[in-house]
Amino acid sequence: MFTKIVVEDLDAQSAFYANVLGLEPKHRFSGGAGDAAFEEIVMGDGPSLLLLHYPHREPPRRGGTVLGFAVADVDQVVRAAEHAGGAVRSEPKTLAQPAIRVAELADPEGHLLEIIQHMGEETDV
Repeated sequence: MFTKIVVEDLDAQSAFYANVLGLEPKHRFSGGAGDAAFEEIVMGDGPSLLLLHYPHREPPRRGGTVLGFAVADVDQVVRAAEHAGGAVRSEPKTLAQPAIRVAELADPEGHLLEIIQHMGEETDV
């Protein structure tokens, strides 16, 4: 399984997701020609995040998709996102049902992220 988002600045977005969520770039490739030309970076192992850039197309409207990530420490990830150029859309809060801690972020290009921490259990980033 993977999630793919179209980005404007492939290198900056790759650095953001590596610094904030620990997703390491695994593969980088390009192809196509003209309007179909693309560059892509595969981030992480297993379920992956793919960052896709079309150098000859207008960037898509931002905010149409929400990327969800289960993390070990929501507050730590929020601090890392702010440090890496992201924005906090909703401060971390704890919900009783289900027992989670949650925050909403935006990456430097405005893509929305929902970060959750399951209370009482550790979850890998």
